[in-house]
Formats: sequence, C-alpha cells, structure tokens
Amino acid sequence: MKNIKNIISFIIMSLILVSCEDKGLENDGWLQDPNFPNPLTIDLSKKEVVLAKDNENANAITFTWTKGNDRGAGTSLTYFFRMDIQGKNFSEGLTPDETTAITEEIPAGVFTKSYTVKELNSLLLKNFKRPGGVVTNLEVQIIARVNNGVQYQKPEVSTSGFAVTSFSPGPLPLFMVGDAISGSWDYSTGKILPEKTERTIYNFIGDFTIGSFKVIEKPSSELPSYDPIAGNKIVYNETSPRTADNVFKVAEAGRHSFYLDIDKEIYAFGYVPYENVYMVGNAITGIGWDIGKAKPMTWDPKNPEVFIFAGQFDAGEFKLALDLGNWGGRFLMPAVNGTVIKGNANDNTTVQLMPNGSPDNKWVIETTGQYELTVNPAKMTIVLKKL
Repeated sequence: MKNIKNIISFIIMSLILVSCEDKGLENDGWLQDPNFPNPLTIDLSKKEVVLAKDNENANAITFTWTKGNDRGAGTSLTYFFRMDIQGKNFSEGLTPDETTAITEEIPAGVFTKSYTVKELNSLLLKNFKRPGGVVTNLEVQIIARVNNGVQYQKPEVSTSGFAVTSFSPGPLPLFMVGDAISGSWDYSTGKILPEKTERTIYNFIGDFTIGSFKVIEKPSSELPSYDPIAGNKIVYNETSPRTADNVFKVAEAGRHSFYLDIDKEIYAFGYVPYENVYMVGNAITGIGWDIGKAKPMTWDPKNPEVFIFAGQFDAGEFKLALDLGNWGGRFLMPAVNGTVIKGNANDNTTVQLMPNGSPDNKWVIETTGQYELTVNPAKMTIVLKKL
C-alpha cells in the first residue's frame, strides 16, 4: 500500500485519467458528475472519536465503502482514500509546504480502511500539526477512478467527516552537548533543546562558541543521538560513538539558530546576529519615516541566515533598523548614501552596520512595484528581486 503525504500524487493521478484513448466526445454528458441509483458511499464506524494513551493498540475508527458502479465494458476501478482537516478542500491548490492532505491508493478488492488509536493520534500530531487534547474535525473521501475507458469518465466520489480528540504522548526532551554549546563533552551537562512541536520540531536560538556539538536523548549518555549527514539531513544513531564526522560544527562564535525536525529528518543551522530587521522609509508602503511603525521582515528558522519581505515598494528611499522605535539605534545601511537597487546583477549588495544610525545612508527604489527583498546579516548582503 502506497502512502503519499501530499496531494501532488493525486494531481498526477488526475493526469493519468485523461491519458486514456480518446475516441471522441460521442456522449454529450461525458463530463457530468456520475448519477447512479446506488452511488458509491463511504461509511464511518464512528462520527466522534476520543483517543486515549492507555489504549494505543485498539481500533480508533474504520471506514468502509461500497463498490463503485460499472462504467462500461473493459473498464476497471482504482480506489483512492483521502483525509484532511475539514474546510481545506483536501489541500487542493496549496503549495507542498501548505499541504496537509494524505492520499492513499487502495489495493484491488479492498473496501475498508482502519486506524488504530496510536496511528490516528500520530497522524494528528505530525501530519496535521494538531496538539494533544483538542478536537479536530477531519474530512475523508473515497474516489473511484475509471481505468481503460474509451474516453474520460469522471470518477465517483463520496465524502464524509468526523471529529477526533487527540492526546499528548508527552514531550521528548532532547539535549545539546559539546564544547560549542555546553562548554565540554561531559554528557551530563547538556543544554536542553526547546521542543516547539511535540516530539517533532525543536529550535534553539542562542550563543555558540567555535567547536562542535551533538544532540542526545538522555542526559549522561552519548547514545542515542541525532547526527548530521549530507544535505542538511539527520540520522538516528544508536550505535556509533562520536567522531569528527557525526557532530554539528560551529565555525563562528555568536548568536545562532539551530532547527531540528526529527519527523522530516532535517536540520538548519545558521549565524543569526540580530533578532529582527525592520524596514523604514518613504519607499516602504504605508510606513514612511515613522520609526515606531517600521515594518518587520520575515524570519524562518528553516532558513535562518536571511530575513525576507515580498510585497509593494514605492519609489523612494529606505534603510533597515535593528532596534524598533530608536533613531539612534543600530541600522543596516549601504556604504554610500543614495545607493540605487533595481533588482539586477549590477546592484551593489554590500551592507554595513551603523551602530548609532550615522552616517544616514539610504537605499533608493526608483520604480514603484512588487519586489522581494532578502537581507542576510550573517554575510552582510542585500538582494532585491522584481516580482
């Protein structure tokens, strides 16, 4: 059985639908929704489910559906089961990062799908990012795709929903230890890695020194650990002792962000010298030169070294404040006042820190429009891109 975590597979599936041999549009109603006396129907064993930690192996819910209607000589049906948060339209039209729907192709001859308490609770916590102890309304759907038709036929679809209350399995504490973070390789002195999404996402922002560190599960024990591998991936390590290759390395002392997603097996680590970057100036739509209302740029722990803003800029000037509401505070500015940035290869991307906001250098936007501005304080660069 093939599990697919996002709706891309369903889009691919839909493309397959139109790949059947086209003999023409003899039937004027060929794109109408199927209308049968006994339509495909999905039934749920429960409409309200309350999950409990002490009953993890028990059945939580079962979905059953009727056999789809015969669609003509030589045709067959393939069934797809979908689930998503109610109201999200099974994530159709969303980006992969926004998608939460699951889509599963059902083996031939199977007309039922069940989840145990543990499986459904894990799905709520990890896929739907729902905390324990809350009610989530979910929507389910069964789709009967028509195969081998002489022309495309719309599938039968049946949709239903249910409410489920999840439980918290409890936190999974992780610890950072090493000369770069805790001062030594004494595994009993690890610093806790803050848990942002239960048992899944962790993020620490703070000071590191030059050196290296590991992420461990148990204080005083080197193993098990979560070790870095190529491509900003991580691996769960239960057997291999520390080497120079299976530790996280810190090349520059200072404030960094360390992001870890043990479900997706990825990490992000970067130098983040400043907590916020704000835009101010008459080029910033709706802000002007009001330092108290300077517009914050967006920071993402999965891409920690940059701040980004995408939207309208007006023709005019702007600079970047690091301290909201303080003209005498720290600013990021161009080296030369009046530096024009147009969003092309000839732009001067160099940024300088002005600790007291002086000299009063500004960037210039010549043409009002939609732009994406990316500021990298770690590398002291600024890049404008026209959208």
